Parts: sequence; structure tokens; C-alpha cells
Amino acid sequence: MSIAKKIRNITWETVRLKWRSKVIVPLLRDSLRDELLVTDFTIISNNCWGGMVYESYGLKKMSPTVGMFIMPDDFVRLCADLSGYLAQPLEFIEPEESKWVDALRANDSWGTYFIGRVGDVELHMLHYHDKEIARRKWESRVRRVNYDRILYKLNDQNGATEDDLLAFDTLSLEHKVVFSAREHSKVVSCVKLRCPRSHKYIRASYEPFGHNRAFDVTRYINENLR
Repeated sequence: MSIAKKIRNITWETVRLKWRSKVIVPLLRDSLRDELLVTDFTIISNNCWGGMVYESYGLKKMSPTVGMFIMPDDFVRLCADLSGYLAQPLEFIEPEESKWVDALRANDSWGTYFIGRVGDVELHMLHYHDKEIARRKWESRVRRVNYDRILYKLNDQNGATEDDLLAFDTLSLEHKVVFSAREHSKVVSCVKLRCPRSHKYIRASYEPFGHNRAFDVTRYINENLR
């Protein structure tokens, strides 16, 4: 991507994410880690939220879904049979082979990252630009998954419909949460997060870490993943 295009792609969301990861998280990391009662948990997330949580506590990443996003329909299938999908070999496909090409081709990032696939689930590896590194990270983190301590998280990004949220909500998963910019009364695991009213879905920079009034990540982990 050219420097000019990178400059054009700088948004308020980008600034918020950088401020959080480079300034706020490092300032709070030690205190958050001291409050945590369990450190060997796995977060399966449809976007980079899981990676951000591990970084906020200074923990080794025990999830293969770090550094990528997964479309809602694919994510529900992945969560429904996690061990089955993670047992399948990772392959890479070209952007034009993606079943989501029509939905995603308008994004500025389209074509700049690798797309992996396990079975019929696509992994949009947004933060990977080397196939061997992407494969090595995926395979090593698959081996780290702690099936006894998993939190599954979906949000309403990437065109997620209420049907997608309901499909996820009805999965027989002990620990799951949906983050949304709007109320979804039928979705039991839904947590509405504070964000500008103009937002139709929750942006990654508004998803919680540490202590948050809507969803206290530290408390949830301590109370549910021990």
C-alpha cells in the first residue's frame, strides 16, 4: 500500500486503536495483570479483540484467531465445531476465491492481506503479511488452545444480522458474549456497549478491556474461567 493511501486510510478509529494499544494498555498492564486470577484461558473472537485482551494483561496468546477477522456466518460455524475445524489443515486462497469477495472488495484493505481457510471457514488475516509467519502463528496457537477455559466472542461487525447473533447465542457454549452497538433483546448473551449513536455496529476501539461498566473483562475471566 502506498504512503499516500496509508495517509488517506487514517481514521478516527485508527487513532483510537493506536492510542489504546500504545499508550493506555501499557500504562494499565501491570495493575490489570495483578488482578487476574487465571492466565491460561483461550479467547475465540471474530476480530482482534482477543489479541488485545491478551496484550492488556501481558499474556501469551492462547488463541489462533488473533490478528484476523472472521465473517459472522463462518464464525458461528467455527464455534459450533471448534476442535473439528482446528484439526483441519490451514490453506491459503486468493482474494478472488473468497466467498465473501462481493461483501469485502470495497474495503480499502481488500487484497492487502492473506486469506486462510480451514474447511469452509475463511480466516481474513488482516495483520499478517508473510504466509510462513501466518501459518506458524496459527499452528502454534492451535496447540495452545485450552478447551477447558474458553470464552467465545462475536460482535455485530462485518454485516452481522440479528439472525447471526441469535445463531451464535443458541450454540451450546458455556461462556459466550456478543458485543453490539444496539440492543438485541432476543440475544441473551448480548452486551450493548457505549459508542456514538451514529455507529450502526461496534467498532473494535469501543470493545472493552480490563474494567468497563458494560462488561468487566477481568471480573468475567476471574469468575467464569477459573
